[in-house]
Amino acid sequence: MSERIYNEEEIAKLLKRAAELETERSVSRDNGFKNGLSLNELAQIASESGIDPELVQRAADELDKADRNKPLPNQDARIKSNEIVCERWLNITPDSRTLDELVTELNHMYGTSDSDISWWDKLWDDYSGKAKVRKTTSSLEWIYTDEAGVYTTRVLFQNRGNKFRVRVSKRQIWGLDWDPSGAGFIVALPFLVVMIVIGAVAGNYALGTAWPGILAGIGLTLISIPFYNLYNKRHLKKHKNKVVETADELSQLAVQLAGERKRRESERTAKSKPADIIEIEIRDEDETSGNDSFKNKLRDR
Repeated sequence: MSERIYNEEEIAKLLKRAAELETERSVSRDNGFKNGLSLNELAQIASESGIDPELVQRAADELDKADRNKPLPNQDARIKSNEIVCERWLNITPDSRTLDELVTELNHMYGTSDSDISWWDKLWDDYSGKAKVRKTTSSLEWIYTDEAGVYTTRVLFQNRGNKFRVRVSKRQIWGLDWDPSGAGFIVALPFLVVMIVIGAVAGNYALGTAWPGILAGIGLTLISIPFYNLYNKRHLKKHKNKVVETADELSQLAVQLAGERKRRESERTAKSKPADIIEIEIRDEDETSGNDSFKNKLRDR
């Protein structure tokens, strides 16, 4: 091999390119780094290469921090027939305390609480204006129906491996479809009947014949359909934005709480680290000449 001496910048580029080549080669074979390496394995490789393993740990911490601070994907809500859904997947594993704080934030956002539920609500199975919470070993679900009983919002927090899922969904009463296409004509049918009857009566009373009033009722109905469709689209957009807003706020809070928890754990670890050992060497008086009899030496553990 070449006896050329590489500087620090060239070493970094060389090792980076070698890792890329190893990854490309691993795609076509079963060994290599195809399945990844643990932090301990990376530290061992670094040590054998003359790199301080503590620097590998520091680099891993910086990488984790960068992943946590990565901006959330700008995803729009999806419409699944009678449900508006928005999901976020986060690189965190929150504990039960974090989940409780997320529920508290939800209750604050919607002005409700699961503690407001009384025995009377449970008896009649009516939770309008109140929130229900269901917990399992790996998930928590928050369910809220507005006071009018028209809209139901469900939020699912779920741990899956090393990922955290935040799923927000919204439904209408009786499972009505959110898709406004064609809805204008369905709603227009009863409106058309009413307008024809009113027009016929008014035309017969004013003109002595019902036909002008009937035609006027049909015309007003046809004119109202585009306005209804426009209202429906704006109505749908408003609820979609609310679902996305809820998912984003919860995701940002979850990342913030996870970062605070990790910082507290690091502080506790630092505080529990044993103090440095202080050695006191005592010499006989005849071994000293004008100096103190005690000398303190600090030795890092």
